[in-house]
Amino acid sequence: MDNFDAMAKEFDTGRRIKRAKIIAEKIRTHIKDGHNKDAIEYGSGTGLVGFQLANDFRSLLLIDSSTEMICQIEQKLSQLGNPSVSALRCDFMEAVPQGLQADYVFSSLVLHHIQDTEDIMTRFYSILRDGGHLIIVDIDQEDGSFHAKYPDFDGHNGFEQAFLVDLAEKIGFVKTEIQTFYRDSKIAQGKEAPYSLFIFDAMRRVR
Repeated sequence: MDNFDAMAKEFDTGRRIKRAKIIAEKIRTHIKDGHNKDAIEYGSGTGLVGFQLANDFRSLLLIDSSTEMICQIEQKLSQLGNPSVSALRCDFMEAVPQGLQADYVFSSLVLHHIQDTEDIMTRFYSILRDGGHLIIVDIDQEDGSFHAKYPDFDGHNGFEQAFLVDLAEKIGFVKTEIQTFYRDSKIAQGKEAPYSLFIFDAMRRVR
């Protein structure tokens, strides 16, 4: 969290803004009747993805564990004045706020930072209403180049898609869909390292 606190004020780079626009557009294709639905973005950062989707939902709660990231969001909210968007500093791995519920939970490039994938996905499941959707954008399995310049990174080097599908079905999700939709590269240790992103959509079972 400390690293993200330090990065917050300089987080909105041109590269990230461009990628966030593509990610938001892809997530939007998985939203149905969003104007009557409540959404949560977990690990929202400065809201690069979330703010682009704000008008697609009845309400949107942007959650991040970094105090400084939330400060950046609150500054943007003070300028935009969008009453349907709110922000909350919270770490689900510590505790999920009691009574928190949503029809959509989405995250972008967050899951690979969380060591216990099953635990966090179970917590996502717990706050979804029946028939609600979890939408995750993250990195396909890679060789570690994506975080090569961060020696203290202790997350996952992306994910195998079959692993996430199997895990989601174990937790209780149904109607899972997953596909790679974005390819790019970044410089890692002086070399160009390709990577790709997938979008994963799973529905909470209707009881």
